[in-house]
Amino acid sequence: MIAFTGAHARSKLADGKPSLLKGVTLSWDGGVLAVLGTPADGTVALLEAAAGLTKVRAGSVAIAGHAPAASRTRIAYVPLACTLPDALRVDEVCDLAGQLRGEPAQAPAARLAVLGLEALAKRRVRSLSPGESRAVSLALALSSKASVLLVDEPLVGLDGSAPARVIEALRERATAGAAVLVTTASVRDATRLGDQLGVLTQGVFGHLPASRAHVGASGAKLRVVIGAESAPEIAPFVAALSQEAAVASVETSTYVGTRILHAAVAVVVSGAELLEVARAVATAAARSDAKVLAIESAVLPLEALRRPVVVPAEVTPRRDTPAPPAPPAPPAPEVGV
Repeated sequence: MIAFTGAHARSKLADGKPSLLKGVTLSWDGGVLAVLGTPADGTVALLEAAAGLTKVRAGSVAIAGHAPAASRTRIAYVPLACTLPDALRVDEVCDLAGQLRGEPAQAPAARLAVLGLEALAKRRVRSLSPGESRAVSLALALSSKASVLLVDEPLVGLDGSAPARVIEALRERATAGAAVLVTTASVRDATRLGDQLGVLTQGVFGHLPASRAHVGASGAKLRVVIGAESAPEIAPFVAALSQEAAVASVETSTYVGTRILHAAVAVVVSGAELLEVARAVATAAARSDAKVLAIESAVLPLEALRRPVVVPAEVTPRRDTPAPPAPPAPPAPEVGV
């Protein structure tokens, strides 16, 4: 549905510097493709070219077989800096967005409900915080009938529980058949969002196996948060981990308390294979009856990832090729840190 073929493009960033694409070739038909990189690496140019806001200088970009400019009603684009008409109320913006797309009327509350924003319906746009304004823009895209969603940094600048809701809503749209392309400089956000990963480095696109983001020179790592007052309380869990062949090392530290977690200890478990380490953690937790509050995989920094994995631009990752195994689902809800 989204197809770049040898595309060269140039967008201008707010600081006047360019965002470039250099011979980018990729295609994406459904699910969530998360592309790692910064605006200077070409992420802005990638989204703007797909949205029809930037013309390619060579090569081509197509949305469902047509030029992006001819496919505007199929596309919902949410840049990092969103601008809404500040003289209107939020519910009026919802109505206007549907009219501009030629979509059937939807109740504003129903559109805002996708991110739990119903309480903002009667607010003036000018009264919204930056996080609220960005959340409204995301809600309009997520509740639209667009079959292609283009989102820059979908989890940045949001208030409260909105990031978790955005992840869930994007997954639902992708499951329903939408082609979702997100860009982010956060490796963790990319691994949370993407069915497949890509990376842009100075305008050059490459495919990134999802497992690569979780594996460093010392292997894979999982960070497990255990409900406990102090490290000695988790001795049974640590002892159970030591009996697992997949575990190479275990480190513990005090977990910084939040309004939700007041007493907890963080345990970093290392091993050669992410899946095997995850299984070992689950087994040890069951044997020791540990109170697992959260679990997440450690990820490499963007700079550590991009150099070894960038491939020539003519290599084309396709949605219909076998995807690398996704990281295992955590046994407890993820807690942000």
